[in-house]
Amino acid sequence: MHHHQLPSKRAWGLFALILLSASLILWAAPAEQTLGSGITSVYLHVSLIWAGMTGLVVAGLLGLLLLITGRDSLQSWTLHIAWIGLAFYAAGFAMSVLASIVNWGGVFWQEPRNVTAFNVMGLTLIVQIVIGWLPQPRLRGLLHMLPAGFLIYATLITPLVLHPGSAARSSPSLAIQATFLSLFFLCALAAAWLVWHWSRPTPKPR
Repeated sequence: MHHHQLPSKRAWGLFALILLSASLILWAAPAEQTLGSGITSVYLHVSLIWAGMTGLVVAGLLGLLLLITGRDSLQSWTLHIAWIGLAFYAAGFAMSVLASIVNWGGVFWQEPRNVTAFNVMGLTLIVQIVIGWLPQPRLRGLLHMLPAGFLIYATLITPLVLHPGSAARSSPSLAIQATFLSLFFLCALAAAWLVWHWSRPTPKPR
């Protein structure tokens, strides 16, 4: 059983700086011609969901490495990255619900992107629970690849019905694009901070 080292004051200061930077960017973020200030919830939704998707894909790639090598040291990192990725993905989905209510007055739960999100979250949660019961590293690695593979496949084939396309890529405004990218970077950085301090074991006293 691993004992985890508590974050130092300096580490907590870095995490607080990440949150403060994200808050300032959201406060200063430009409005959008159609959505107006309602785009604030979209900024958060996209940034969180991208960070979550990145985490799940990274966990899948580490799962492939674990399948090939069977290295015990990879197990904790892969498991924690997947949990944090799922948490950010779920937070991003929750923000999409809020964004729908704010900007369109309701949520169409049967919309294909929403159905895909439910499937991704459900599959990942099941896999994470099953992995906790499996002692074999290579089998764990194989299972970690499932949510990442399904996420990529489902994202590519799921049609856009009411869900808009990429707000970051489609916007002609460089300020809006920069806001999306900077918030995504900060969300990914916050996720990496959480994984690092969760997975890092306490150094043994000499």
